[in-house]
Amino acid sequence: MEVKGSIMKGVKWTTAGTIGVAVCSLLRLSILTRFLDTRDFGLMALALFVLGIIELFMDMGLTSAIFHKQKISKNEYSSLYWINLVFGLLIFGIIALISPYIADFYNEPLLSQLIIIMALAVIAAALGGQYKTIEQKQLNFKIVAMVELISAIVSLALAIFLAVSGYGIYSLIFSALLQYATPNLFFFIRGTFTNPVKLHFKLAEALPFLRIGIYEVGSQFVNYFNRDLDVIIIGKLFSTELLGGYSLAKQLVYKPAQIVNPIITKISNPLLARFQNDIDVLKRNYLKLINLVSSINFFVYLGVIIFAPLIVSILYGSGYDHIVILVRILAIYMYIRSIGNPIGSLVIATGRTNISFYWNLFSIAIMSIFIFTASQFSLEVVAWAMTAGFVFLFVPNWWLLVYKMTRASLGEFVNAIIPKLYINEIRGFVSKSRN
Repeated sequence: MEVKGSIMKGVKWTTAGTIGVAVCSLLRLSILTRFLDTRDFGLMALALFVLGIIELFMDMGLTSAIFHKQKISKNEYSSLYWINLVFGLLIFGIIALISPYIADFYNEPLLSQLIIIMALAVIAAALGGQYKTIEQKQLNFKIVAMVELISAIVSLALAIFLAVSGYGIYSLIFSALLQYATPNLFFFIRGTFTNPVKLHFKLAEALPFLRIGIYEVGSQFVNYFNRDLDVIIIGKLFSTELLGGYSLAKQLVYKPAQIVNPIITKISNPLLARFQNDIDVLKRNYLKLINLVSSINFFVYLGVIIFAPLIVSILYGSGYDHIVILVRILAIYMYIRSIGNPIGSLVIATGRTNISFYWNLFSIAIMSIFIFTASQFSLEVVAWAMTAGFVFLFVPNWWLLVYKMTRASLGEFVNAIIPKLYINEIRGFVSKSRN
């Protein structure tokens, strides 16, 4: 009952925090489109892509390993912290060295400076990332949600101030840096007082975590390229202005998933890990997660498709009518993609990061063919190709991931994907929340 109570509280706080962060992010995007041009958003898309790669390597998959292993000693936590901190500083140095070459590849000299500024978030993550993970593992979702929400609000205020003051793309860069870094720095300070690490390091203690983490990093690295392969190709083969418009459309359709999926995964990561030794319970709860994600996102993205012209007009203004078709196509793509999101929680629960790694290798090979072929035509064709690629991968995804880890049949998996309204469940949740 104690765990159930923590989960209920976690759902409420995570929901409130995630919605608040998403609203702030959407407001920032909407306001800045009035001050910046599409080229700025194209540069930002490239800078964030590089930062995303950095983040994948930041903790070497140790976050997933910490969630998976139920009992971790103080010495083990300390060994993990120091290896993570040293690796983070090393990554920052490497990024500073290679950023000019990335800028040369895209023929955008300013990109080098933007990447280095954003990479400062790496140092903050190295300091506080593990402390934040521990809070989540202990189901302390309230403080995590509050800190992330406050960071988003302050970031929004900074973005508006800098944009009005004429700082251009730096209003995007510095506000994003603030939002990335603030939670990690907060949990670093908090953790130093409440749960300080020891001046202790032993590689043998970290190795079991690294064995899980190395496949997780590889899997997420390949998956990240898979997710943003379109950005890489469009940024190279098309103009930065076209990439900016495409990026705005993609960011818009990502927002609903960025609200729904984190709420579920932040709860499901530690929760499913508790069922790792009972495959029947694990399968039942995983299929429930799939159905919940599918049901919510289906109706949300249906609304995005229907009201795309109105949404684009309100958020971005009349000058962005040309991205409406991209928003509609990418909404279909994002709905299909969002269904697979809970697989990460399943991988963490079972510790089968090796399977996820091999799946992502296969997936990026297939998606590369679809996207490279489509890039010879237009942005709209690229968006349709990405959607078609995910439909093509549906059955292989079930067989290699879902079936291997839960023994769920294809029929059970398909049935879980079919959306339902959850009216009775919502009423029950609201009733319990009031009590």
